[in-house]
Amino acid sequence: MKRVLEVLGWLTAVALFAFASHAVFAAGQTGSSSAQDDSNVRRERARTARGREDLSPGALIREARTVYVAPSEHVEKKYLEYKLGKYDELRDWGLMLVSDPAAADLVITVDKTALNYIFTLSDRRTSVIVTTGKCVAVNGRLAAEYLGKEIVKKIKDVRASGDGSRRRNERRRDDSDDDEWSE
Repeated sequence: MKRVLEVLGWLTAVALFAFASHAVFAAGQTGSSSAQDDSNVRRERARTARGREDLSPGALIREARTVYVAPSEHVEKKYLEYKLGKYDELRDWGLMLVSDPAAADLVITVDKTALNYIFTLSDRRTSVIVTTGKCVAVNGRLAAEYLGKEIVKKIKDVRASGDGSRRRNERRRDDSDDDEWSE
């Protein structure tokens, strides 16, 4: 008799766990889900939507309209902004320097190792690194001047390179289609 009661107790416990887990699983499936489940759905939607856009450096830099210079202990932010503001190319490309990082499309960060001042230009929204470069200078003032020149040069290179290989491949396909029809 003792064995029968023990077995019935175990069967009851297993049945309770089975029903409890089924109820929790069903609640998650029927829409009475938590805020965490909603955020997971939104995150998945954002990933699929973002996957379709062009994240190449050339496309990102051509779409950008604002640039933020991040504060650095190595180069004075205001002086680097001043030096960048002297370049007419930035205005020609429609790029404006902004003081609010939330309003920026691109962010310039500067690091230093020995006499090398290394900059990174990245897209704020996607964190894609658009371009990087460096200059050699003995102090932050000279570095700001050299960095301004190097940043504009690198932006020009990235804008020029863009998606040229894709365009060339499309042209080749178009040319080969014309050859088939001309025969």
